[in-house]
Amino acid sequence: MKNVEETLKKYLQALESQNYESAISFFADNATVLFREGSYYGKFQIKMILKNTFSMIKDETFIVKNLNWNYKNDSFATCTFEFDWSGVIQGRRFVSPGRGSISWANIEGKWLIVLEHFGPMPN
Repeated sequence: MKNVEETLKKYLQALESQNYESAISFFADNATVLFREGSYYGKFQIKMILKNTFSMIKDETFIVKNLNWNYKNDSFATCTFEFDWSGVIQGRRFVSPGRGSISWANIEGKWLIVLEHFGPMPN
């Protein structure tokens, strides 16, 4: 069984690759994702928003910093972090710092995301 820290690293690599098929493999079937622009429930909705997002953004970077593991045991873990995001959308470069949280569950020996939230930094 991989530990949750290794799984997070692999998930971030999947996001960086912009391969939605790879990224969706890290989510539980009934996961929830909360983004600034909407809430998505279940693997199908999450897959569609990842596919759409990755198709719009070019030259994307997503750098996690100030990672904090709030809680970890053998079956559940949560982490919070800040991130620096940048990408090109319709020829314009956007840069946005933000913060996120991910809740992980160890389901049948595999760490899966059950809740993810990415949003802007507070004012």
